[in-house]
Amino acid sequence: MKQLAANATLTDVAFAVCTALEDVGEHAVLCGGSAATYYIPEVYQSRDLDFVLRFAARTKDIDDALRPLGYLRAPERLYEHAEIPFTVEFPPGPLAIGSDTIEVYATEHRGGEVLNVLVPTDVVRDRCMHYWAWGDQVALGIALAVARAHAGSIDIDVIEQWTDRELREASVYDRTRRDHFLSELRRVLT
Repeated sequence: MKQLAANATLTDVAFAVCTALEDVGEHAVLCGGSAATYYIPEVYQSRDLDFVLRFAARTKDIDDALRPLGYLRAPERLYEHAEIPFTVEFPPGPLAIGSDTIEVYATEHRGGEVLNVLVPTDVVRDRCMHYWAWGDQVALGIALAVARAHAGSIDIDVIEQWTDRELREASVYDRTRRDHFLSELRRVLT
């Protein structure tokens, strides 16, 4: 198993953690702000890595997989490293964005390592959700930066259909923020 250096990047940690989990039979997908960092590291740096496990994992299996990397379980269900500033977390599944359960994600390979990560369209949807629900301007900027950097991979039809479904199913969402987001997204993609 690859040792992590004190200067490991978020991407280095993501590949190492995902690979270590795969090696013990636990399938995890990188999501949230850390997935955005994977796609736009020069624009945004998350300080934690969020992985959703496909199936309920035993804490002991996670502990055993991450210990050789130097990650130990801390009180708030975080895993911390003594020399690396990035924490690792496992939010409860299923892997979803709003009411959409995510079944398709990217699987990247680097040397002998593997990383499962949300596709760019879903990273944009995830960050959009933070803007849409809470007015998080930073999340809006991140969503647009991912879209700009990966314009050829962004499926605006999927995003528009998703926002329409969310508006129908949950009246808590702000239509004005949704319209602003879609307008900005179209501008970035043209």
